[in-house]
Amino acid sequence: MNLAEDVNIDASRILVVDDDEIIRKLLRRVLERSGFVVDEAASGERAIECINAHAPDLILLDVVMDGIDGFLTCRKVKSLAGMDEVPIIFVTGRSDTGSIVEGLDAGGSDYITKPINRHEALARIRNHLKMRVLMRLQREFIDGLKKANLAKNRIIGVASHDLRNPLASIRGLSEFLADLGPLNEEQKDVARTIQSTSDSMLQLVDELLDLSVIESGEERSELEACQVLDLVSSSLNIYQFTANKKGIKLELDDRGGVADLLMLDKMQFRRLVDNLLSNAVKYSPPESRVRIIAEQQGVNLKLVVEDEGPGIPEEERHKLFTDFGKTSVQPTGNETSTGLGLSICKKIAQSHKGDVYYEARRDRSGSRFVLELDAGVLAVPTV
Repeated sequence: MNLAEDVNIDASRILVVDDDEIIRKLLRRVLERSGFVVDEAASGERAIECINAHAPDLILLDVVMDGIDGFLTCRKVKSLAGMDEVPIIFVTGRSDTGSIVEGLDAGGSDYITKPINRHEALARIRNHLKMRVLMRLQREFIDGLKKANLAKNRIIGVASHDLRNPLASIRGLSEFLADLGPLNEEQKDVARTIQSTSDSMLQLVDELLDLSVIESGEERSELEACQVLDLVSSSLNIYQFTANKKGIKLELDDRGGVADLLMLDKMQFRRLVDNLLSNAVKYSPPESRVRIIAEQQGVNLKLVVEDEGPGIPEEERHKLFTDFGKTSVQPTGNETSTGLGLSICKKIAQSHKGDVYYEARRDRSGSRFVLELDAGVLAVPTV
């Protein structure tokens, strides 16, 4: 189906601007027979008055006129409120390249040369009117999607927030129940199941809450001077306990040159590093190593989280960094995954004018998730 063919442009208002009365009357007759509403103006100054009285859907504008010419008139029209997207077609005897370029630079959409070919003129006019309607419909559709997405984020945010406290209570009660004892094996299994399930649900709720806040724009970046390596070391210390359960060794490989201070949103940056580190531990085999490599190459700061897991199959890498994107790779310790962590990482990196991406390790099996930031952009301002 051709969408343009279904666009209704009947009764569109067209303003004809020409100091030649014969040309105006000719165009009026042709346009009115085609179902358009026509206004006339004999000069650029009069055209501005007509536009203020009745905003047109399209303007046919002569170039050479007494008073201000068509090019200047076009610029003045485009500066009026609501007129920047109204197509202006120049009607002129000039057909040289210089005149065409000047008209387009002035804001014109098209050219019709004199003597006017009725069929060609109507075809051009209809096409521009249809395109204007389609562009308006597209804007309305996009605005509707934005509003729907904002409403979705608010609903998810409220639901996640309201669910978090009950889930935390369930987890706490399950821990209390497990320690209450003495419990038989079946009762212990039930308590452990409640605890692991509530842990998984809390992770999902926390990540949904993070995602809804980031996408809604309600969380404004609060940049402050931060020691990058201190934040990385803090994340390593937090995840050391989890890594120890699987016999995984965590290392920081500082290769020098890393800027002492960068302007970062401390909470968001920690969330990014935590997510990358959590994934590395989650998918690494027992008795392996996870390493964070920190180095600065020119103005680019690179943090690489490197593991010794199975890596991501090439045909599945497009799923990374997408909402709820999951691959066939499974955690090595029965951990759960929501598929949101890397998506959150990507959004945080972009909010810091950087990027995060995946690389396969060349020296052995494993994954490398690389965070790149422009240290020049994030440099601490000098007083």
